[in-house]
Amino acid sequence: MSEFIKLSVGEKYPLPIPKNEGAHAEFLRDGNILKIRLDSITPVEEKSLRTGTVKAGILTAPGAILWLFRFFDKKERPLLTLDAPFDARLIPTDQIQFHNIQNSEQRLLIEMHAIDGSTGILHAFRAVTLPPELALQFLCAVQDQLASVVGEDVYRLWMQKEPVELFKMAKTCVIGK
Repeated sequence: MSEFIKLSVGEKYPLPIPKNEGAHAEFLRDGNILKIRLDSITPVEEKSLRTGTVKAGILTAPGAILWLFRFFDKKERPLLTLDAPFDARLIPTDQIQFHNIQNSEQRLLIEMHAIDGSTGILHAFRAVTLPPELALQFLCAVQDQLASVVGEDVYRLWMQKEPVELFKMAKTCVIGK
């Protein structure tokens, strides 16, 4: 059982902050957290991260999963496009938490934490749900990934492309609605 941690926008972030800028998918643990580290978050980015439209999708290959997220401004123009490699094999077996999808309408809850890496301040906290189709696609890809011993070559190929280019390769959908 995990302990209660208070998150407050505008205050120091109490959890470990990723070392690099970008999105970091800490899923299938005690909750599903998407940590977004940006150095010197602008007011427009903060507004988008808090309340703007978000689209997400994943690319999958044997042993590899890449999350893609696009955040929009108030005029529905793309503002940020981020990728987040995910490897369930890196989660200790005693910590991984599989979600039981019991019907075709079940969604997966994701917490998004946007942290300014230069100050350590939490700028946005938001909970969104993945549409059932995307949740099922992710959980099936995780099962395949856990059964695979490959994947590193695919990640290298993906990381040679810009997130905007990768986003165009994925089937994406609006999340949180």
